[in-house]
Amino acid sequence: MNIHKRILNLSAWLAALAIFVIPGTVYTEDGPLRTEYGFPLRFFTDYHYAKPDDTIWFFSTASINILEYLLNVLIIYNVILFIKKRADRSKRVDRF
Repeated sequence: MNIHKRILNLSAWLAALAIFVIPGTVYTEDGPLRTEYGFPLRFFTDYHYAKPDDTIWFFSTASINILEYLLNVLIIYNVILFIKKRADRSKRVDRF
């Protein structure tokens, strides 16, 4: 199996930028108020506390699940690779 580095790089960036582009899901039950971001799996969680610890750091109330991020990269990589192979196959059929 050949790993396409450009497609892997693109899928890693798309998974990371999904935090900013795709709206998050807000959960009010089951513990503290939180917003979860990511697509197709939610890997970034931002907790909303009534009074934070008086810190300026954004990541003090955030949680990043690396395993779900890597699964997102893998899913996006396979989707892009599937689309690329379909496009290459259709170009080959059109030539004949």
